[in-house]
Amino acid sequence: MEIIFDDIKKTIAEELNQFKKFYKEDFISFEPILSDITQYLLEGEGKLLRPIIILLSAKMNGEICEKTYIMAKAVEILHMATLVHDDIVDGAEIRRGIPTIQSQWSPQIAVLVGDYFLAKSLDIIAKNKIYEVISTATEVVKLLSEGELFQIQKSITLDTAEEDYLKIIYKKTASLICACARFGAISVCADDDVAERMTEIGRNIGLAFQIRDDIFDFNKENKTGKPYGNDLREHKLTLPLIYALKKADADEQKTIIEKLGKCAENPQFIGEIIDFTYKYEGVVYAEEKMKYFCKQAINLLEEFPQSAARNSLIMLAEYMTTRKM
Repeated sequence: MEIIFDDIKKTIAEELNQFKKFYKEDFISFEPILSDITQYLLEGEGKLLRPIIILLSAKMNGEICEKTYIMAKAVEILHMATLVHDDIVDGAEIRRGIPTIQSQWSPQIAVLVGDYFLAKSLDIIAKNKIYEVISTATEVVKLLSEGELFQIQKSITLDTAEEDYLKIIYKKTASLICACARFGAISVCADDDVAERMTEIGRNIGLAFQIRDDIFDFNKENKTGKPYGNDLREHKLTLPLIYALKKADADEQKTIIEKLGKCAENPQFIGEIIDFTYKYEGVVYAEEKMKYFCKQAINLLEEFPQSAARNSLIMLAEYMTTRKM
């Protein structure tokens, strides 16, 4: 059964609307260009996946409160900072169907805007004296940078193993989703054991989410707004291709790696690499791995008492494996 994202949000519909109002406050800057860019980003609002995880985690473990909204705002601003910086690193011109900050303004401005949002996120936590999450928030920022640097290194050496890949996607994606699940529980004063269990749930959901994203790159008809083969153009080895290479013989491995290193200049290689990946069932393997992490998250969630919020988080975990964009 296909999971509809709007159904996941029903449990927290009122609270999510409250968050949206709260989130858009305090975004007025004395610098006109910063104010313009902020409004531009707010108009291109995404799914708000991370605040939704925080709200559902809080509601499953207690009553959503002001601290929940503050943490959700800080995390979404931090996420916005990472997107701006990612677009600079990737040279991306479009995100969610609209021009990126670096293409609409300039890479120099985008760097400074990303830095501003990063500082603003941590400032919100500090000003509201939510000291119990400062170490987690700063650790996530560190992990995001480490993950990006490690991926860049591997895109040069073209020798990413599955263990390397899981390390990269944990740091670049799952670490922030871990923090969301953890912060939601902490905001309602859940004990350390519950916070740790929620962190593990977030890890599994985050890993499944990123594997799904990487599978899209091998689908010529994907609806993400990004062209297929984008990771291949950037010489990124993701799980489908990593598995296919493992199954191929040494000569074929060498040929594909050589084509991967040249596919930015020779776009025809992209189709050949994708065909190779399907030939050795790389996408099938990645889907199985994604479903494994989804199941791990669901098993952990089912240890919690029955509630509407718990059911929504289970639906969210399942949605990670079926989403179309």
